Amino acid sequence: MRSSAPAIVRSFTPVFLWMMLLYALSSLPGDVDDSFAPPSAIAWVPPALQNVLHLPAYGLLAWLWFRALNAHGWRPTAALCAAFVFASIFGGFDELHQMGVPGRYASLTDLAANIIGSAAGAAFAWHRQRLRSLT
Repeated sequence: MRSSAPAIVRSFTPVFLWMMLLYALSSLPGDVDDSFAPPSAIAWVPPALQNVLHLPAYGLLAWLWFRALNAHGWRPTAALCAAFVFASIFGGFDELHQMGVPGRYASLTDLAANIIGSAAGAAFAWHRQRLRSLT
């Protein structure tokens, strides 16, 4: 299915805006051993809560990918797989990106949370799409 440029922009803008926000949040420095540096906003969020927040953050990303791809004629199964893969890959790159941010580090736990969140978000989107098709 061929889509017009404005339709593509409307569909994919939320995806890329959310990815930019996730990247910006992961660019915030963590605890830095510098007495002159002000405390980072990320340092105020307890680590356990930070880990849990990966689930809805990447769930939303996968859901946005699914909606955008589905809106442009992708079969639901293909959109589901692609949404999961795209969101998971972005989660992996984002973890690598944090290795260069002062006071932040990459974590396999965070990566796992990104992947689980991506799977849950894609599955939720697919389930909603199936419910809509039944009515």
